[in-house]
Amino acid sequence: MRTLAAVCLIALLCAGPATAEDFWSGSKSSLKAAAAAGTQALGEYEAAERAASEAWERLPFAARRAMFVSRKAALYGDYERRPSNVFAPGEPLMSYVEPVGFGYRKAGDTYTFEGTIDFAIKKRSGEVLGEQKAFQSYSLSTHARAREFFLNLTLSLSGAPPGDYVLVFTLNDTVRRASAEVEQPFTIQGEAAQTP
Repeated sequence: MRTLAAVCLIALLCAGPATAEDFWSGSKSSLKAAAAAGTQALGEYEAAERAASEAWERLPFAARRAMFVSRKAALYGDYERRPSNVFAPGEPLMSYVEPVGFGYRKAGDTYTFEGTIDFAIKKRSGEVLGEQKAFQSYSLSTHARAREFFLNLTLSLSGAPPGDYVLVFTLNDTVRRASAEVEQPFTIQGEAAQTP
């Protein structure tokens, strides 16, 4: 056993010093090719980012996604769509909304987007039952033009009678001075009949 170990050690020592080429089982030129491919891919990614920014500037301010959810989202895209728009009396209305096409205010090396949110509760006929301007606001400053932005919006309608309604959020982009409406029909179910 000692002889075998000694033979292996001698073979390794005679092979000479190991180089990066030996370690990666390749050559320096293949490592350079991999680095060049990475640089090319990064350049392609940055070009796609520039194209996405240009397309964003042409987008109207709107909501790409708006839905009732079962819980608040922790991250962009982390929504759990509510299986129904029927709510029990007093149950909070939780919405997940993804605005798109909002504007940025540039200051130095930062970009800021900001806005306010109004809401209204209407009957299905359009009659406004209640509303509030600027019930919530948002503002975010970053070193990049962040586009993955979402809103968790929650309303409590305690005391509202059973019936069919429409929740209307008006998103107000204070940078572009634009607004977008999001309508979400919902129903408050009647109290379960009690048996004597």
